[in-house]
Amino acid sequence: MNATTASAPTPTGREYVRRLLAGETGPRLAIGELVLDRDLVRELFGLAPTATVPLAAEQALLDRWGHDLVVVPFSHGWGVAQQPDIEDALFRLGYWQENSALFVFALMDGPFSAAVRAWGWEETLVRFGRQAPDLPAFLSDAVLDLSERLATVAAAGADGIIIGDDIAYRRGPYIRPDLLARFYFPYLHLLVRAAQDLGLPVVFHSDGNLWSVWDELMRIPLAGIQGLDPMSGMSLALARQRSHRRLCLWGNLDLGWLTQPRDAAAIRGHLHDLLDPIRGTPVILGTCGGLMPGLPAATLDTLYATARTFPWDPPSASSGPAA
Repeated sequence: MNATTASAPTPTGREYVRRLLAGETGPRLAIGELVLDRDLVRELFGLAPTATVPLAAEQALLDRWGHDLVVVPFSHGWGVAQQPDIEDALFRLGYWQENSALFVFALMDGPFSAAVRAWGWEETLVRFGRQAPDLPAFLSDAVLDLSERLATVAAAGADGIIIGDDIAYRRGPYIRPDLLARFYFPYLHLLVRAAQDLGLPVVFHSDGNLWSVWDELMRIPLAGIQGLDPMSGMSLALARQRSHRRLCLWGNLDLGWLTQPRDAAAIRGHLHDLLDPIRGTPVILGTCGGLMPGLPAATLDTLYATARTFPWDPPSASSGPAA
């Protein structure tokens, strides 16, 4: 077989997601989830509620479902009391880097989460609302601290970063958009630049309706947006219309929809509704918030089997980044 007829080797998940985050398109739909809850893993493997979940069990599920990426949490969000053990998270980064061909994300707090951890929820809203004089200094220090964590996770094997900052709820941001533009987004921008300096592409995640601050997000050199909760009025089609073509969109699949039994035909039709308007652009299929306990195993199996054969536009002739 000569060079003109040989087919290109199939990229690994790690290589494929890296291309998508660089703004390229590809011949198939990428698959991945923000969260693989360990209680769900226990349910699917029939483990006791307090049993340790082997990494091999998590890996078996991701292999079974054909995922292209894995996310190692260094934070469970500002609203969760029990947080990951940092040493365990660093070990997990190394494990996935050495024992899989998946793209390995580290999920970290952003500046807003740092403020809530320091001051509490209500006090944080008050300080932003009153434009507290100490707010810029605190956020600057927070970015410096988070940048140190970036260097640590990069050395431990992260391929990319997810900044998880839940700044919104179903109706819109918790803080007025003009105040976020002044006191939040400049510091998020600095954190993203710090990650880029380490060679780490950044995906931003937030729950809620982000349309009123979407233009601010688009001014930041993000590689992707994760979440896009349909119950908050977010959609892949509108996100693509309002963003540059190179931005990788990830999520928008409603967890509630998956809690009911769905056959292959129903899932295929739903995926067409979600994805047909954005075919030929960088996309990762996933739920808006990750996989949680109670999801039917058969529905998940059917979802990912359908996604693996879902029709997808081939790369452009130039095979370079999308315009």
